[in-house]
Amino acid sequence: MTMNDATSHLGQRVRKQLVDWYSDLRIRHEEERSLINLDAESRRKLAQDCNIAIDQLLDVVRAGPHGADEMERMLKALHIDPVDLQTHLPELFRDMQVTCATCGHKGRCRHELEDGSAAVTFGEYCANAQALNVMRAEPPLLRE
Repeated sequence: MTMNDATSHLGQRVRKQLVDWYSDLRIRHEEERSLINLDAESRRKLAQDCNIAIDQLLDVVRAGPHGADEMERMLKALHIDPVDLQTHLPELFRDMQVTCATCGHKGRCRHELEDGSAAVTFGEYCANAQALNVMRAEPPLLRE
């Protein structure tokens, strides 16, 4: 691969990431507007259907469809099977997704998941740490 090929490939990847980011942003804004335009009773019913607090509903919508992607990566880093968790403890799984989607430590979480240190340091910043530690304390529970 020549330098021009590598530069062209990198440029294509960057353009795709920007298009994907913008598309996700546009979708989140549309969903947020749709939610805001609902009357109070409809928002209350939607929150109830989702089994989350009404004040969390807008935060979850703002987080977008990938707002809790770090949770699955964290579970795998801790050798906890996300599919088993979702199957056997769906309410806990959903609560953990909401917590992850509205987390203020995403940058640190992503960085430490990337560099492999998250399994050691997650307790310092992860709002799901208590639940994760309980699952880790039970060796047969939800292991990959």
